[in-house]
Amino acid sequence: MRTDVGRTPNKTQFQDIERIRTMTTYSLKATKREAIGTGKLNALRAQGYLPGVVYGASVAENINVQLKASEVRALFATVDTDSILVNLELDGQSMLTLVKDVQRNWLTDNMNHVDFCAVTPDTVVKTRVQVKLVGTPVGTAMGGVVHQIVHEMPVKCAVKDIPSCITADITNVGMKESFRLSQVELPANVSTPFNGTVVLASVIKP
Repeated sequence: MRTDVGRTPNKTQFQDIERIRTMTTYSLKATKREAIGTGKLNALRAQGYLPGVVYGASVAENINVQLKASEVRALFATVDTDSILVNLELDGQSMLTLVKDVQRNWLTDNMNHVDFCAVTPDTVVKTRVQVKLVGTPVGTAMGGVVHQIVHEMPVKCAVKDIPSCITADITNVGMKESFRLSQVELPANVSTPFNGTVVLASVIKP
């Protein structure tokens, strides 16, 4: 079975306007949190608040915060990843942050806690971005179905360079063929620990 695309890829074909757009920045309001400890945090959640913490090189010390859980849920319902940029309005001041971790209840999937990393546009960070497939593979005309293997991939870059997504044009992928990372040109100043042989998607028999 062939495991690579049978045609010589033209890298310009795999470039997309999305790759030159930086990640969207969202906004949330927060206040400083006094409550600590399991019991007090559970009581806070029962009142409709989500506990969190802000840390990073641009803050002198970790800041415990609380946010309206409904506002956080509404925001995350509009995105497909937890790794987002947030302008956090904290007690009248705004700080740019990157969501580093969202802890969820393993039974209900409800959010329990969120970690924000305070950053600047020039801060170099490690985060994850979505992999979006575009195009209709030629292999689907032969009855094949698209199987996306990688939905998010790790990247390293300055905050100002975080792409909104990594786009993979799978138009030329035939039946029983795969699309590899080597066929994507990453945006400038963006790197990934993944090597070029990583398969992002395949066209397989149903």
